[in-house]
Amino acid sequence: MLASGAVTGASLAGEASLNTVSRTGPASGSRILITPSVLKGRQGDVVTLALTLPADPVSGGGTTAPSGRLAGHDVPFFRLGGTDRYGALVGFDIDAPTGRQTLTVMVGNRTVATVPVVIASQHFPTQILTVPDEMVHLDEAALARVKQEQQVVLASMAPVTSSRWWSGPFVLPTDGAVMGSFGKRRIINGEPRNPHSGEDFAAPAGSRVLAANDGVVSLIGDLFFSGHSIFIDHGDGLYTMYFHLSKVLVSPAQHVRRGDVIGLVGSSGRATGPHLHWGARLNGARINPIELTHLAFK
Repeated sequence: MLASGAVTGASLAGEASLNTVSRTGPASGSRILITPSVLKGRQGDVVTLALTLPADPVSGGGTTAPSGRLAGHDVPFFRLGGTDRYGALVGFDIDAPTGRQTLTVMVGNRTVATVPVVIASQHFPTQILTVPDEMVHLDEAALARVKQEQQVVLASMAPVTSSRWWSGPFVLPTDGAVMGSFGKRRIINGEPRNPHSGEDFAAPAGSRVLAANDGVVSLIGDLFFSGHSIFIDHGDGLYTMYFHLSKVLVSPAQHVRRGDVIGLVGSSGRATGPHLHWGARLNGARINPIELTHLAFK
């Protein structure tokens, strides 16, 4: 069963703050400042981009919000406190092609900058699991259910809402030990399966599960693989998900705040024991959610 809710100032830390390039802007003699000058990361990473736009002479002052495009996906920008500074989060999918790409920055229908992007490979270990055979080799009814659920889930994370509800670093959603499972190449009952696209926490059944940041509950459901599940839209194409719960304590379209209790740890769905699976998608990219706990944007 699925239930969805219709939801309609920063600094950079570390090396990126020292790596700035200026480019000619749309106005004669104006400059666009971009930090960093080259986006570098590994598969599953989240990188930050900040830019300063010159005033728009057409509008008589102020700036028009930029937009970005990378590998066929939109990269939303959000204002950083002042009138001319914007930031963006860029996610590299767990299976993103390695090598060089280009992020195009637009203002309206004008290309105002291009940013080189370099994606490196990341080594992910192999995880061997044994589960009841009926959880691997599904009958026709189960296959139909899984396909329908996947369509609904992907559709629920497709919207890029214009509001940005999150701010600052995300918090870990439970007190359990981090198991380092993101990206593991899983072999289940001797057969290769999709890589593990979230992080697992070894937490006892009934442990509290917290919203990692502010957002809106976009979907809840009891799904074949992930059991009792919660999906939160944090805005600008960023979603987090919480799987295998024993209890869901929120409703679709409910606004939540960072640290709110949204559910309890369980072992529902295809799980070998109580734990929390925490996942994240950023504009379609499956990213390591732990990356979100290090964000420097406020």
